[in-house]
Amino acid sequence: MKRLKILLIKPHGIADELIPPISLGWLATQIRNDHEVKILDALKMGFKADNVAELVAEEKIDIAGFQAWSKDIHEIKKACINIKKLRPETKTLVGGIHPSMMPEGTLRFFGECLDYAYKGEGELGFKQFVDCMALKDFSAASLTKIPGLVWRDGESIRVNDNYFLSDLDAFGFPAWDLMPPASYPKAPHGAFYKNFPVVPIIVTRGCPFPCTFCSAKIASGGKLRSRSLEHVIGELKLLYDQFGVREFQIEDDNFTLNNKFVEEFCRRLLSLNLNMTWSFPNGIRLDTVDKTLLKLMRKAGCYALNFGIESGSPRVLEMIKKMITVDQIKEQLTMAHEEGFDIGGFFIMGFPTETKEEIEQTIKFACSLPLDRIGVSYFQPLLSKII
Repeated sequence: MKRLKILLIKPHGIADELIPPISLGWLATQIRNDHEVKILDALKMGFKADNVAELVAEEKIDIAGFQAWSKDIHEIKKACINIKKLRPETKTLVGGIHPSMMPEGTLRFFGECLDYAYKGEGELGFKQFVDCMALKDFSAASLTKIPGLVWRDGESIRVNDNYFLSDLDAFGFPAWDLMPPASYPKAPHGAFYKNFPVVPIIVTRGCPFPCTFCSAKIASGGKLRSRSLEHVIGELKLLYDQFGVREFQIEDDNFTLNNKFVEEFCRRLLSLNLNMTWSFPNGIRLDTVDKTLLKLMRKAGCYALNFGIESGSPRVLEMIKKMITVDQIKEQLTMAHEEGFDIGGFFIMGFPTETKEEIEQTIKFACSLPLDRIGVSYFQPLLSKII
């Protein structure tokens, strides 16, 4: 089997953070024993579409794989078009949240400049895909077996079933040597930090909650899956000892859902005496923490929390199935504030049927809460038949 040259690319674009692309790091880990793989953070390097294509051609890359958020698809398309002009034999692939939500629409949007897309978590099928490319096996019989692959079968677009592996430890650690934490600027996700270098980590995947506006349940499944405590601690020790990391930011959707795990995690951190600081830029649910847990987290080095509040309108909260009331929100936030955490709140405005009065209600509610900062997003539906 031929040893391929693979470039995994975080595209250039508008972003509110500049952090190591750990999802690409996990993909690299799956294939690096059999193939040559590099990670290009085009945002960090200032590489636009033409720069990426020139690099692909110069290094004779066999597979160029892009991490695709919806906001980046136009930049990625430009890069793929340029790649096909400079090196037509390079196979182009996109994965991430955009193709996971709209797989057929992604191939239609990109057209002939994109060879394949990927739906869902990539660690399971990516090595199979790369090995098929190495063997030049493009047969329908082989491509059908690759979990999550989105591909063209004549005039049709096929979307293979994917599944969520329970044993997250099996994926190993992200390839941190391909994205050294200290090479990143002091611009972490969340825009604040206490110590540097700072890294993002993911401990759990999956979300059992029914919030109607969120893609988390579709993207990572409705069941909470967790790495083992030993696996997570092992990665933190690696980051501390080999890369000098002194702060980590947990990017999970539901890290605090399993209180017992969080308690054990905190106690292990305290026993190691690493004195690492940590926070939750992606947010946790207010109804998953209590005073006892918050005290332990604070003692173990956690200093900042973000919460998804979304709205101050009881009707909107019920409509979006947030499963929490305004009274609960205020009570829980007050408790977290009293424990000494730096607290941020996320809000969304412009939900379908939301009125001007309800938006004003949300603004007044936000001003009444003990928040140190807020993040406001506008509701933005994406239609797969168009994009």
